[in-house]
Amino acid sequence: MKIKGEVINLVAPQDIKFKVLSIDIAAIKPNEVVAKTLFSAISPGTETAAYLGMEALRPGKIFPRLLGYCNAAEVVIVGRNVIDVKPGDLILTGESHRSIFVIEKENILAKIPKNVNPENATITYLYNLGLTCLQTIKLNSDTQIAVIGMGVLGLGAIELANNLKVETFAFSNSSYKLKLAKKLGANKVYLKAKNEKCNNIADMVIVTSNSWEDWHLALQLVKRNGVISVLGFPGRGLEPPNFNPLDPKYFYTKKVAIIPVGRSLIQIKNNTTKNNCRKILSLISKKKLNPQNLISGIYSYKEIERLYEVLLLRDQKSITYVLQWAK
Repeated sequence: MKIKGEVINLVAPQDIKFKVLSIDIAAIKPNEVVAKTLFSAISPGTETAAYLGMEALRPGKIFPRLLGYCNAAEVVIVGRNVIDVKPGDLILTGESHRSIFVIEKENILAKIPKNVNPENATITYLYNLGLTCLQTIKLNSDTQIAVIGMGVLGLGAIELANNLKVETFAFSNSSYKLKLAKKLGANKVYLKAKNEKCNNIADMVIVTSNSWEDWHLALQLVKRNGVISVLGFPGRGLEPPNFNPLDPKYFYTKKVAIIPVGRSLIQIKNNTTKNNCRKILSLISKKKLNPQNLISGIYSYKEIERLYEVLLLRDQKSITYVLQWAK
């Protein structure tokens, strides 16, 4: 018996195809799980960059390519060696935008608690990126964190830092998103275009954009012996900057550490990501995190191209969107 479904393929810049796929049930291995996607979330920066055809982050063939890695699904079938997941369970995975899939049990990120709506669970991994940044330094009541860019990653980091009782400063050119950052716990908010030349205010600066302007701001904001945690891709798709991005007066004199944070298969394998995802789902379950503040709407997966176009307009109220697969 075969189960049929669809997978979203980017075959060329701004050219998405819905490809039919099928799963042969007889071929399922003992440690595998078959699941049907309920919802998947868009990771705005990564996916819109791919959609536009920006240079790849890793070597290899660029097209065709899969999109997405924030998936909430329902288990349909389990292999005979799978004992702690059963049909009907809801799971969080890093699968791409697709209606059905086969996954090894060890690659499931977490089981979704019964009191967490799967559409809200989809952005757990995006929260995890912010949490991973915060875990790279020792936090205490005096720690100060600056976050540049109030997209889903920046706002999620602000909300998590608030749960950890850490003082945060939010920087954005969107007054709407700064207001939301304040609601989520930011202690101070600044319009980047009108920032008061803040210097040396943060033990860690989290940069979520590609902008050289934001990188320069991060170098100014970070304290001596501080950390710049990079969630964006500085300079990607841009011309070279008109300043030295490793200017000695910042980088050398301050002894700044620069740490890239992103999707890591190693972290998934060693359970760091899984543990973080479970922590985040627990916070959602206890209503200490509210993903609805970061989800701008839920639409059919067939509308993914339109949603990419909306995100590329950088409308102040567009943060991220969730795709619905099963009704």
